[in-house]
Amino acid sequence: MNETTRGSMVLVVDDEADSLTFMNEALSAAGYTVLVAMDGDQALVIAERMQPDLILLDAIMPGKTGFELCELLKASPDLEPIPVIFLTGLSASDDVVRGLSCGGVDFLSKPINLEVMLARVRVHLANARKAQSARKALDDIGQPAFSCSQQGELRWVTSSVLRGLSDRGLEETDLDAALATKAFVDWLRRGPQRHASYRLPVGEQELTVKLLGHPAPDECLLRLVQQDETSQLMVLRHTFSVTDREAEVLFWLSRGKTNQEIAQILSVSPRTVNKHLEPIFRKLGVENRTAAVAQALQVLSEQ
Repeated sequence: MNETTRGSMVLVVDDEADSLTFMNEALSAAGYTVLVAMDGDQALVIAERMQPDLILLDAIMPGKTGFELCELLKASPDLEPIPVIFLTGLSASDDVVRGLSCGGVDFLSKPINLEVMLARVRVHLANARKAQSARKALDDIGQPAFSCSQQGELRWVTSSVLRGLSDRGLEETDLDAALATKAFVDWLRRGPQRHASYRLPVGEQELTVKLLGHPAPDECLLRLVQQDETSQLMVLRHTFSVTDREAEVLFWLSRGKTNQEIAQILSVSPRTVNKHLEPIFRKLGVENRTAAVAQALQVLSEQ
């Protein structure tokens, strides 16, 4: 049993008893805690009560289909982060597109190949844990970050984003609608470089977002740039003749952030942050971070 398997709970939803038994036995033997459901309504109740780490979901079932259930799961803030892998005998591309569009992360074709199923489960559990870890780390240090798919579907936001939207008279639904626009999706599809910025019309306002990276193949991690941050970065660049990245490091130093926290904010390693400190100290004519912060705060307080 590896770290990904240990303690992981998988919900299997299938109306075929033989298929359900096969997957239950295989996953249990691999070390997973397995929950089972034979219809969509039962699965929704179990998911709400137990909040499994991953769901294997039959696409076509009597009553509530897997597609309909997935849409309900993704509409719940508590259940939305759970990766859903569809199980299907369907091969039509329209059904694959529908499954991915309603929030599924992958497909497994019936009859199920045991090795392929276990491999996919491991990969998507690992990806989900990385995403949850990034979300918690960014939330803990108060960063206005959010995640969306390559198709512009909002997946999660930190509490700081919600506060920032509220301060502007906006709601999460406004951000959700803005990300789904063709212009933004086209920008994502062009493959912008990490740290690239985009002016995003939200409601009647325009917000700046910055791409932090891709925690998973179909996931984009972005940060909402605060209005005062943009102007203050410009002041630091012009006053001290520092580079864009050095200005960012200096800005967050002035906000009392540690190297580790700055690394998380900028999506770089702490070692990279430390490398930027030497040229910053030299350009400011100081010997340590305390003196650098003092100079930065003095300049920013005069604005």
